[in-house]
Amino acid sequence: MLIRPEIKEKIVLALDVDTPEQAKALITELKDYVGVFKVGLQLYTGNGYEIFDFMKEQNIKFFFDIKLHDIPNTVAKAAENVVRHGASFFNMHTTGGETMMRTAQEAARKAAAELGKENPTILGVTVLTSIGEESLQKELKVPYKPNDYALHLALMAKNAGLDGVVASVWEAKKIKQVCGKDFKVLCPGIRPDWAAKNDQKRLATPSVAIKEGADYLVIGRAVTSAEDRLKAIKMIYEEIENALLTQNKSYALSKGKLILENGMIFEGESVGADGTSYGEIVFNTSMEGYQEILTDPSYAGQTIVMTYPEIGNYGINREDFESGKIHAKGLIVKNMCENESHYKSYISLSDYLKQNNIVALKGIDTRYLTQIIRNHGAMNCAVTTGEITHEIKEKMKEYRISKDITMDVTTYKIDRFTGSGVKLAIIDLGLKKSIFENFKSMNCDITIFPADTKPEEILSGNFEAVLLSNGPGNPEDAEQAIETAKALLGKLPLYGICLGHQILSIALGAKTYKLKYGHRGGNHPVMNMQTGEIFITSQNHSYAVDAESLPSDVEITFKNLNDDTVEGINCDKYRIKTVQFHPELTAGPYDANKIIRSWVAELEKTAQTINV
Repeated sequence: MLIRPEIKEKIVLALDVDTPEQAKALITELKDYVGVFKVGLQLYTGNGYEIFDFMKEQNIKFFFDIKLHDIPNTVAKAAENVVRHGASFFNMHTTGGETMMRTAQEAARKAAAELGKENPTILGVTVLTSIGEESLQKELKVPYKPNDYALHLALMAKNAGLDGVVASVWEAKKIKQVCGKDFKVLCPGIRPDWAAKNDQKRLATPSVAIKEGADYLVIGRAVTSAEDRLKAIKMIYEEIENALLTQNKSYALSKGKLILENGMIFEGESVGADGTSYGEIVFNTSMEGYQEILTDPSYAGQTIVMTYPEIGNYGINREDFESGKIHAKGLIVKNMCENESHYKSYISLSDYLKQNNIVALKGIDTRYLTQIIRNHGAMNCAVTTGEITHEIKEKMKEYRISKDITMDVTTYKIDRFTGSGVKLAIIDLGLKKSIFENFKSMNCDITIFPADTKPEEILSGNFEAVLLSNGPGNPEDAEQAIETAKALLGKLPLYGICLGHQILSIALGAKTYKLKYGHRGGNHPVMNMQTGEIFITSQNHSYAVDAESLPSDVEITFKNLNDDTVEGINCDKYRIKTVQFHPELTAGPYDANKIIRSWVAELEKTAQTINV
C-alpha cells in the first residue's frame, strides 16, 4: 500500500494501552500509518517520560493534553516543558481564555526557538470567561447563534495565535468558515462502523469526519483492541483516502430508491447521506419526536417510515437526543422541511442525517407504503442513492438483525449517578435517556450496568430494585439478560419497560412472538385492567408476550385496545411490575408518566417501613 503523507498526518492514534512496553510495541507496528501518537495519562504517570524519550529516538510525533492553572508563570512553564519533552502537538485546558492561551503559545514557541525545534502545533480547549456576544458577532463570518461554544473557543484561539482547536466533528465546517481553512480542527473519539461492540460509543466515522473538514482524527480502541491491529489501521487509512477523494462532492438533491423484500420499488429524492443501507422496514405514526425516534436505541437495525407527512419543521436541537447517535438504519418521509424554524434548532434534519451518514429519502407516498407494511408485515429493505444491482438485492434478502443487537447499543462500562433516594440498578438493553432522566428526577441513586452483566454483580451492590430497560431485537436473543433476570427472581423487586417487560415475562416462563408490523408511535390506547383507566401511550416494539403462556400467578395489568396484546404484568410472588409501552415524559403523550412515579413511591414506602 502506498502511504500518502497527507493521509498519515491526519491520524492521531490514542495509545489506549497500560504499559510503556505495550505502547512501544504498538508504535513500532503502526508508525508507518499514523502521523501522531496521543499519549494517555497512564503512560507517563509514575513512569517519567520514558515513552516520550522512545518516540523522540524514533523521530515520531506525539501529542498530549495539558491542564493549566490560570497563573501566567505556571502556564508559561507548563507549555515550555511540553516542548522540551519533545511533543509536536499539544492542547491546553484553561479557564483563562485568550490571555492564558497567548501566554502558553509564546512560551512554547520561545522554547522551540531556543532548542532549534520546529514550532509545535498548539490547539485550544478552554472554559469561556473572556469574550462578549457583541464583540463575537462582529468577528464572525457565518450565521451565529447565542452561546455557540465552539465559535467562541475558535475565535479566542485564533486571536491568541494558536493553530487550531479540539472540537466536535459537527463544528468543524463552521469553525473553518470563521477562522480560515488553515485553522486546524482536531476531532476526538472517531469510531469506524466496524469497531468492536464494546468499544466506546462514538458519533462519527472517519469518512464523515473528513467530509466535515476535520484535519486530525483521534482514533483509539478500534485499533488498539483489534485482533489484527495492522489490518484495522489500514482499513481506517483506506476509509480516509476514499473520503478525501469525495470531500468536495455536492450534497445537491439526487434520486434515491427504496427496495422492499416483496419486490416493490419506490423512487424519491435523497435528503441524507449517499450510499446504500439495509434494514427491517417499520412505520411510526407519531406527529412529532423524529429526533427522539432516530436516536432511540430500540430502532437499531430498522429503517423508519414516518406516516405523518411533514417532517423536519423544527430542526434538531442539542437537548432531545435519546442517545449519543442515530441507531436507525434509514429514514423515509413524504416531505422534509427545507427551512426549519425553532429557537433551539442548531442544524436541519437533512444535514443531521448527512453528518451521521444515514441514508434517507423524501417524496415517497408514506401512507401507501404503510398500507403495504400493514398488509405484508415488516420486511427487509434497502435504501440506495445508486443504481439497483443484483448485489444490493441479495444483501437485502440476507439482512438479519444481529442476535447480539443489545450489545451494540448497551453501555460499555458501569456508570454511577448519585442520588439521595432509591438505590436502583438499571440493566441497559438500549436505555433511552428520557427514561433514565425520569428516575434521576426522582432523586434515585442509579447505577447503569451493561446488558451482559451477571447476576452476582447486581446482588453484590446492595440495590433496592432493578430495572430492565427498553431495547431492540428479539427478546429471546438476549440470553444473558434472561439468565440474569431468572437468577434475580424473588431476591429484590424487578421492573421492566418494553424489552425489559418481555425478558422478565420469559424469565417467569412465558413465551413471546413477533407482531406482524409492530407497535410504533405516540397514539396507542392501553387499558389499565385494574382501574379501567385508558392511557394513550408511546410505543416501539416488534414482539409481544403470549398471554396464554403466562403462569397463573402472573396478573395482566395493561392491555392494548387495538389488538388486545399484553401491555404490562404484575407478579406479587417475585415483586415484578412491567409495562410494554414507554411511560416516560418525552416525545409522546403524558398519560402514563404516573407509572414510573408510582414505582419509585412504592419502593420509598417499602424502605421507610423497613427503617421503622
